[in-house]
Amino acid sequence: MSGLLNFILWTPVIGMLVILCIPNSSKTAIRYTALVTTAITFVLTLMLWAGFDTSVADMQYVVNVPWIPDFHINYSLGVDGISLPMTILTGLLFFLCILSSWTVEKSLKGYFALLLMLEATVFGVFFSLDFFLFYVFWEVMLLPMFFLIGIWGGENREYAAVKFFLYTFFGSIIMLIGIIALYYSAGNDADAFNILAHHGGLYTDKTVSIFGMDWEFNKVFFWAMFLGFAIKVPVFPFHTWLPHAHVQAPTAVSVILAGVLLKMGTYGFLRIAFPIFPAAAVTYSEIIAILGLISVLYGAFCAMAQNDVKKLVAYSSVSHMGFVMLGMAAMTTQGMNGAVLQMFNHGTSTAMMFLMIGVIYERSHHRWIVRPDGTKGYGGIAKHMPTYTVIFIIGMFASLGLPGLSGFISEALIFLGIYERFTTITVIAVMGLLIGAAYLLWMYKRMFFGEPSEEVRSYSDMNAREIAYMLPLCAAVIVFGVYPTPILNIMRASVGKLVTLLAGFQ
Repeated sequence: MSGLLNFILWTPVIGMLVILCIPNSSKTAIRYTALVTTAITFVLTLMLWAGFDTSVADMQYVVNVPWIPDFHINYSLGVDGISLPMTILTGLLFFLCILSSWTVEKSLKGYFALLLMLEATVFGVFFSLDFFLFYVFWEVMLLPMFFLIGIWGGENREYAAVKFFLYTFFGSIIMLIGIIALYYSAGNDADAFNILAHHGGLYTDKTVSIFGMDWEFNKVFFWAMFLGFAIKVPVFPFHTWLPHAHVQAPTAVSVILAGVLLKMGTYGFLRIAFPIFPAAAVTYSEIIAILGLISVLYGAFCAMAQNDVKKLVAYSSVSHMGFVMLGMAAMTTQGMNGAVLQMFNHGTSTAMMFLMIGVIYERSHHRWIVRPDGTKGYGGIAKHMPTYTVIFIIGMFASLGLPGLSGFISEALIFLGIYERFTTITVIAVMGLLIGAAYLLWMYKRMFFGEPSEEVRSYSDMNAREIAYMLPLCAAVIVFGVYPTPILNIMRASVGKLVTLLAGFQ
């Protein structure tokens, strides 16, 4: 079992290389190679879960091999209760995305090869315990995303791809400055690039001279890390790349973007920014909470104004990730657990929404609730596509936070955690739930009620393949809505350790 992380990380790379060796004409072989690769990877993540000791807060399945010894750079991997839920979610969503991409015809080999490359880099980010390795995976991840949006996206795909790349790359450069500063703050010793060795702010109790002025090291470089991760989340006002990327990206890429890649930002806070700069994190927790609150309300109001259903769900992701920021800003056991659980639950519910939008887009080739000329885009879907309607409403209510579905328990834990520290922010943030219910129900009313038009009557209901890749997500939002304990057990010890660390600086 000690090599399980290596198998999970490198299986997609092997699958990618196999696909590149298959002739372009063998489309079936390419599709099944990608499907089998992601299926194997997902099974390996379940094996990781089965062998995981939930009572241990420290890293498990650790791999540590010298990579560039002269500079203390190691190939160091590990997984704990914070990264394991994201690992399982990544394995599941990539497998389902391959199924949802079965009808892709354009440059098929390149499409599936880039998806598998993207999967490997995402796993690399969640597993890395070495700053250098973490940054390599964080940056390489941009390449497959750039090409997947820029080649297989919609009409304005080039603009969306470039904007996504520039925003994220800018944040990465600022984060790199922080990593370099941490390296030298550790005195170039054997643990200079070891992420865990920096936890507790061990090397940040000093000043740094910038432009001839002395600044507190931990506060300056906390914000450097914050900016790099905040753009990825994205936190207001760094969110403007997200709606463009979502709307132009193909369905599977939108699912990965919202379901997994946004979580890399919040994961960065939990793995790097908070534990390495705990004093600064506590000092600025109210600012983080306010930014989270603005994201919740701004994202919700923007979603309400959309007639493009995909852009509506994209802005809803800004709002829901704002709740994650609120949970992290609470720095309490309930709030932190709620934040990590919301990361997982949002990944499943928003994946359902984007996949369902992809299903209707394959039939209609548009995403308009109401077209720009004022005519109705969708309407009466419920009467004509009953299976689609039932599955859509499950995903919608999970996103809305209906009790009994997964979104409810994570948002409830966030509010329980943040109320005592930031009561006013909590009261205002509850309005985000109300607005969320408003825009989702209004969207549902306009799309599904009324008499179906001739165009809608021409649509076929969901086929067996589409139902097959939606059922696991339906099961996840229902099961973890009724019984979230399995996920909470995974994260309990690791989250508790982080909360204890931060409590020492409050």
